[in-house]
Amino acid sequence: MLLHGFIMSAELVENPPGSERIELVLRIQGVGPGQPRRMVVPYDYLLSDPSIDGDDVAGRGFEAEVEQAGPSRWEVTRLTMAGKVLRPKE
Repeated sequence: MLLHGFIMSAELVENPPGSERIELVLRIQGVGPGQPRRMVVPYDYLLSDPSIDGDDVAGRGFEAEVEQAGPSRWEVTRLTMAGKVLRPKE
């Protein structure tokens, strides 16, 4: 599924807990009706693209190709980010 929108927030989480495998969970906005509002950047993808910085993705526009990997779990297979388009929270 192809998604376009804005990244509202990003959180690095360990999945599974205790494994030292980090994923980046992105809360997104601006996608179409019936599309997911969260997507996960898997550990392997994070390793392959060092330009993804969990502290710097919030507020950016994005285009992503995602695949459903379980109930309510959408994993990124391709991610392109634009410049900052949303203002930081004050």
